[in-house]
Amino acid sequence: MHDGDYNRYEKQFLSRRREFMPWEVKDADREEQSAIREVLRRHLDGQISPTSYISPDALIFSKPFRLGERSWIASGAIVRGNTAIGSDSTVNAYAHIAGKVQIGNGVRIASMASIYGFNHGFKRLAVPIYKQKSTSIGVQIGDGVWIGANAVILDGCSIGEHSIVSAGAVVTKSFEPYSIIGGNPARLIRSRKNSLNT
Repeated sequence: MHDGDYNRYEKQFLSRRREFMPWEVKDADREEQSAIREVLRRHLDGQISPTSYISPDALIFSKPFRLGERSWIASGAIVRGNTAIGSDSTVNAYAHIAGKVQIGNGVRIASMASIYGFNHGFKRLAVPIYKQKSTSIGVQIGDGVWIGANAVILDGCSIGEHSIVSAGAVVTKSFEPYSIIGGNPARLIRSRKNSLNT
């Protein structure tokens, strides 16, 4: 391998590692992050903490968009609609957040999880679904919630604080705080309050 090939691949490797695993970021490009915040502020009414991190490969189209302190969004994530994310929260690679979604503090959203704060209208049988008005109740994710990989949370659901949404769960209703939920449709498996550990 030529030195030029090695250097090029190493630079690409380190860049991708940073964007897909931003929790490891120690040396974020401050000018790049400042530019990202300014573009989102200008075009999306964005309010983004200077201590947060957004991968330049994340797709942010939410208006308005809020991102709290020390939160980060990884490469490949899609955020669109009307989204607010609190402090110390993370959106992993290829997660998808759409519609009206409020996310609390200390929330973990795993790769390929999907949160949809809107739905297509479908009540009128004589009208194609694509011509019917969309609805949006919104989704509320409480503080300290952990959403597993490939989980889906649908419009109108509220996930109580400190709950766990198992990988692959399809959430179609709301759950109380400290719930552990899973399945399709998701059901209560047990309460974290019943655990022997506190």
